[in-house]
Amino acid sequence: MVVCPDGQSECPDGNTCCKLASGQYGCCPQPNAVCCSDHIHCCPEGYTCNVGGGTCVKQSNSEILPWFTKTDSLAINSGMVVCPDGQSECPDGNTCCKLASGQYGCCPQPNAVCCSDHIHCCPEGYTCNVGGGTCVKQSNSQMLVEMLQATVGVEKLRFSPNAEVFGENPNEI
Repeated sequence: MVVCPDGQSECPDGNTCCKLASGQYGCCPQPNAVCCSDHIHCCPEGYTCNVGGGTCVKQSNSEILPWFTKTDSLAINSGMVVCPDGQSECPDGNTCCKLASGQYGCCPQPNAVCCSDHIHCCPEGYTCNVGGGTCVKQSNSQMLVEMLQATVGVEKLRFSPNAEVFGENPNEI
């Protein structure tokens, strides 16, 4: 499957994700296709869209083809969060954060704040105090949460045992 830039929809292999007029993505049944400006049609690679004529034109030899109509994209597996690279995934309820390596890690918190050290993260509504090793919310603070490596494909990740430092049941965080 080809993951679309929104990270929420995908198209079958050999297709190209093209934005629809609604802002969502549709699938053009051609690899590396050209998405037409009408947000409905597309043309094969190497062709340009002739929106007025409803055709695809190859610049090198003026070959003309009928254009293709996009199909609806599919929703991505709802059990995983797709990271911005479109390849890494984290379990639902996690936040993708970029690691120092450039790859993505999984912060075991929904809508988390990714810390500037690219190692830790904090729950939503907190800020990172990397020097102090804490997450700060007004006068309250708690320990930083260490991120886990994101997986490519579907693989279960362990919940960080450090979650207990929040003083709550890890299943409720």
